[in-house]
Order: sequence, then structure tokens, then C-alpha cells
Amino acid sequence: MPNLYATLFVSLVSCSALSFLILILVLHKGQLCRGQSARIQRQLATLVSFISLAGLSGFESQQNPYLVALVFASALVGWFLCYRLNQLKQKRSLSLKSWWIMAIPLLLAALWLLMQHSLWLFSFIACGAAIAHWLLVKAKHRLSSFDKLLPLIGLAAAMLSLIVVCGYLMLNPTLFEQAATVKQFVIMSVSLLAATLLWLSPQFYQTAPPAALLLAVAFMSLISNISLQAIHL
Repeated sequence: MPNLYATLFVSLVSCSALSFLILILVLHKGQLCRGQSARIQRQLATLVSFISLAGLSGFESQQNPYLVALVFASALVGWFLCYRLNQLKQKRSLSLKSWWIMAIPLLLAALWLLMQHSLWLFSFIACGAAIAHWLLVKAKHRLSSFDKLLPLIGLAAAMLSLIVVCGYLMLNPTLFEQAATVKQFVIMSVSLLAATLLWLSPQFYQTAPPAALLLAVAFMSLISNISLQAIHL
């Protein structure tokens, strides 16, 4: 089983990058008022915390120093931008170009990791979408369409992730002879399916998703992601 810090590094970098892309798309195309834009940008501080944790995990697990440096650079710029944002009045926000300065090193690191672990892409998408949805709800957004769209993206990504992993295991039947592989596959599948059903539950009752529920979804998705990395794909 891979080192926990190593799996955290890969998961947090990739999921944070994908989550950022979703949030920046909302900020760019969502036709938001100044107050909503400012609230969403303030939630990016949570994403910067994840990036910082990813950098520390990468350093602890002795990952590629260039990747770790990129992640730390992204975190430092992110904290500076969060500080700048906090100095502004409540309904004011920073230019989106400023956040791209933070994102470029993170996206470069994530792209490299995704090229190395392409079979995990759909799992990363599900987790990244869950984090983005959680942050949007924390920001008290008014874009109800995203409350329907993001769970559907998560559902599609979860199903594709299971199909890809099952297909790979069927092509490599010797992996099923390893008890550890079967255990991690079960944890990964149960966590991912439970997260998806929980994510979709507000739509069954036609209610707005609470932030606590989406935090649980993001956490279960991350557990599934870590378990997937324990399978030697």
C-alpha cells in the first residue's frame, strides 16, 4: 500500500486543481452580483488550505521536488491573495486574473500527476466536483442549476471510475488473488457509491443541499480516492 502522505499529495493536488477550475468557471460565467462573487472568492481560502496540506504531504513523502515546489508556490500566492481579499470591503473581490497566478503552478503539478495516473482521472473529477459544490453552498450561492448539475457530474464520474477500475482488474485477474487489492477495491467502491447516493439525496426530496452533507460527500470521495491509489493499477 502506498504511503498515506504520498496518496494525500496526489489526491489533494489533483482534486484541488479540478475544484478550482469549476469555481473559476462559476465566477467567470455565472453572471454573479458583486456580493456573491466576493463570497465565493472568500471560500477559496479553504482550497488554499488543501493546497498547503498537499505541499506538506508531498514534502513528507519525498515527492518530486519540482512538483512540491510548484504546490508550495501556489499555496504562498493563494495565502497572499486571501490576505488581499480580506483587506477589501465585504462586497468587493479580486480580479480573476489574480487567482490564475495562484492556479498556474497548481495546474501544472496536477497535469503532471494526471498524466502519471490517468486511470484515476474520473475519481479525481468526482472528488473535485464535490469539493467545489461544498464551497459554493458555503458561499450561499444562488445558482440553483449547479445544485443539480454538479451531483450529475459526480454520478457520471463515479460510474466511469468504477467501469475503468473493473475493466483494468478484469484484464489483470492476478490482482484479484491479492487480499489487499480486494479489500481496497471494496472500500473504494462502497465509499464512492455511498458518497454519490448521499450527494443525490437532496434532489430526491427537492431540497437545497446542506453544507454539512456536501462536506461528508467530499470526505467519502477522498477516502475512495485514497483507497483507489492503494490498488496497484
